[in-house]
Amino acid sequence: MDYGDTTADEFTADEYGTDSTDEYGTEDSASYSEDTYSDDVTYSTPDTDLDGDGINETTTYDTDFDGVADTFESDTDNDGWVDQVLTDTDEDGIAEEAILDTDGDTYLDEILTDANEDGIAEVVESDTDADGFIDEIATDTDFDGVTDTVENY
Repeated sequence: MDYGDTTADEFTADEYGTDSTDEYGTEDSASYSEDTYSDDVTYSTPDTDLDGDGINETTTYDTDFDGVADTFESDTDNDGWVDQVLTDTDEDGIAEEAILDTDGDTYLDEILTDANEDGIAEVVESDTDADGFIDEIATDTDFDGVTDTVENY
């Protein structure tokens, strides 16, 4: 098969309207100007040595890149596993969600949600039998600190 001279192809406009004289310029990438690779990355900082042993037990994340940490992961019992994740999405200093390893088995087994940010969880989701699945949800619908309903699964 003879493909001819492949080093100097003649390019002409085709049915899609492309042109051999069209140079790639800034107007071609205008739709990408607001997208950067950095917005797909979460910055984390290991920053707290809670017990003074030289090992940082807490890592903070700034997921919205405003310079204020909004998620905190901690290894409070020094076993090498994260056993507490706190999320403060509005960055007011009160976590709206806490995920905890309450029994020390390295699995996060309890999720606390404080929707009204009063420091008392209105929804507590728990894995009470340590099988890796949430099997109990307790809710406080009137925000009085007393569980109104408990559902078991």
